[in-house]
Amino acid sequence: MKFDLKNKFKLENKGKGSNQNKNDLESGTNSENDREELLKNEMIASILKGRTPGDEDKTVTFADMNATEQELEPQIKPEVETIVESIPKKVEVVESPAAQPSPKTISPESEKISKLISAIEGTKEKMVVPSISIDQGKIVYPILNEIGESEDNLDFLEKLTSSNFDILERVVYERLIVCPEHPESFSTSIRLTCAHCNSLNITKLHLIEHKKCGYISENTKFKISKDGTITECPSCKKPIHDAKKEIAIPAMWYTCNDCKEKFDDVSVKLHCRMFNHDFEISSAKFNLIPGFQIKNLGDTSNTSISPILKQLKSLLVSFGFTAKENHTVIGNSGNHYRINIYGEDQHKRTIFIYIRNPNAENDNSELNSKIIEVLDTSPTVTILIGFPSISEKAKTITSNYNISVLTENDPETILVSIKDILASKVPALES
Repeated sequence: MKFDLKNKFKLENKGKGSNQNKNDLESGTNSENDREELLKNEMIASILKGRTPGDEDKTVTFADMNATEQELEPQIKPEVETIVESIPKKVEVVESPAAQPSPKTISPESEKISKLISAIEGTKEKMVVPSISIDQGKIVYPILNEIGESEDNLDFLEKLTSSNFDILERVVYERLIVCPEHPESFSTSIRLTCAHCNSLNITKLHLIEHKKCGYISENTKFKISKDGTITECPSCKKPIHDAKKEIAIPAMWYTCNDCKEKFDDVSVKLHCRMFNHDFEISSAKFNLIPGFQIKNLGDTSNTSISPILKQLKSLLVSFGFTAKENHTVIGNSGNHYRINIYGEDQHKRTIFIYIRNPNAENDNSELNSKIIEVLDTSPTVTILIGFPSISEKAKTITSNYNISVLTENDPETILVSIKDILASKVPALES
């Protein structure tokens, strides 16, 4: 995440004195609210894009953000200071439900994505598995039927791997050998032929030794049952009860029933069954069949709160909110975000509960990304769970964005803390 707030502010105020700033604020062309919303949207767009036009690359940490705010503070006039300080902050008390902005969550596509994530997590493979029709040369994904999508809609799955969604990741599920002339056909088989005359009429021979009497001969000399089991020795006439213990196979070769030649290795060719022709292995092509996994699956498992998951959902319901796992919302930027625990009430007020990925790096990168999501989606209440190493400066930043960070590890303690947060913030919103 790159954003130079200091340079941004200087650029905005270049060439303007305090009197000019005051005149701008007092003019009717741009109200304070309009300017605040404009600067906020520009800030979100700049963060999401990675940098502002003409600015140098600069990775911003929590310390950088604090230092920038402190450095700018003495330079800001009272009129401008009110606007700038209000840009990154969330308003905790809302006079009416309509005044609280909410992310665009009513999208049918967003609902499909949330259902897909739940369906994937309910599968044994934990992924979107293709069904391959060799005869028809067709690939489908049956799990899509569960969310109301056509099972052959590969584009829908591919779209979820794009940077705008970043929900699924593509993996190689199968690698099919296909004909170089007809790669659209999956119907390819292996043919073993005589190394001398290319005949398909070959037989595999084994040299068999009966351990009890020492007789050695080809397997065709022994008495064999219909299922291919050797039952009697042709030399001593004794029955063979356990072939694994009584029989040894010291050698194996092939014989051609047409040219009568014997050989150790067969000639291997590939056959295009649909168009009835052979081709060499060296000329074969590969058709990669994709599967799709949830990106950062460990972040969606909710293992850290699994003991209290049912109680947590009941708690949200008791405050008048729905409770959904791994719900997808669309931000103002058009990007999609996955919320571990999502709640929404009848007034479209929202609760986002994020659970830290246990496999994430021990830095601020994941916390930074959550701040971006909050800026882009404007939830009513945001709670982060599982960030035990958060610094005091980071706590200050998150509080400016109305983000509650829980550093507890005990599930029951987490549940009590969430209840206290909701008790303090939800009534305030209704006042």
